[in-house]
Amino acid sequence: MTEYRGDWPPDDVDLTLDDASDVDLETEAVYDRRGNRIDQAYVDAAVDHVRRSVGRPSLSAPGEWSPQVTFRLTAEEKAAARALAERQGKTVSQLAREAFAQYIHDHGDHAA
Repeated sequence: MTEYRGDWPPDDVDLTLDDASDVDLETEAVYDRRGNRIDQAYVDAAVDHVRRSVGRPSLSAPGEWSPQVTFRLTAEEKAAARALAERQGKTVSQLAREAFAQYIHDHGDHAA
């Protein structure tokens, strides 16, 4: 296989599937616009790339899932958090992470 080194996905690759788009990559020679043969490894690399690129960047490590914490607020608390985050040039999530980290630091097992 020729290794693909360009941007992914290439501009000429349509990732939309329909009933007429079945291709047997083992028997049919399909190439991208740069002449790279599209085989199962090419498809697997494309799928892996899409999975890694969808969503927000990991806070844990590149390619790793970041755990989430969800909690409820009153409408007033949410509005105040939004306003504070905007004044500080942050998102509400960034503000919440910082506040949560500070609380853990101040009240965790290591706190005196």
